[in-house]
Amino acid sequence: MHDFHLPGAEHRTTVIGMTGTGKTVFGAHLLSKQRFDKRPWIVIDFKDEELWDVVKSPPVQNLKLGEMPGKTGLYRMRVDPWQSDDLEEWLKKVWSRGNIGLFVDEVSLIPQKDAFKAILRQGRSRLVPVIACTQRPVDCDREVFTECNYMACFRLKDERDYKVVNGLIGTKGAERPLPPHYSWWYDAGQNSLFPLKPCPPPDIVAQNLREVAPVRTWWK
Repeated sequence: MHDFHLPGAEHRTTVIGMTGTGKTVFGAHLLSKQRFDKRPWIVIDFKDEELWDVVKSPPVQNLKLGEMPGKTGLYRMRVDPWQSDDLEEWLKKVWSRGNIGLFVDEVSLIPQKDAFKAILRQGRSRLVPVIACTQRPVDCDREVFTECNYMACFRLKDERDYKVVNGLIGTKGAERPLPPHYSWWYDAGQNSLFPLKPCPPPDIVAQNLREVAPVRTWWK
């Protein structure tokens, strides 16, 4: 019997699933369990995700690409896919400063260069935890899977994606069917794979984030 552990400040978590399976809400649910009073968490938002509008401001604070957050709190940084060079430079700043959490949806749009690879490989020592969501594992850097401590796998559409997942995490079974919004949870430390029931619905996850994410000014 294996125990269920939530990701902490030293962990990288990958959440995968096709559109409509609930991966973003699940990722946000994991985010709501983090310590916003210990470090800032930044949502890198490529798709103008409605969920963050539901959470509202406050507690969500808007951050422009290139800016750095305060020492605590929850931030949303809207990024266009063609801003890859600017995003690469910003990620280097995150690595250099450390103690910053990143929530990325869709992680396949992150520049496949040095900065994010370094964050994934050295996230533990730099205290840069990552929650990375994607619907296309085949388009992601290998490090998104090889360096993750935990992975949630919702239903995928392409058989090639299952092959990527099973090949990189070193176990099989994520392709087995589950009811809607259920997922397979992989714990790399225990090398275990087991099913998870759905997380709370979006409005409850948004409410939980409003309750746990403190409002902080830029200079604190």
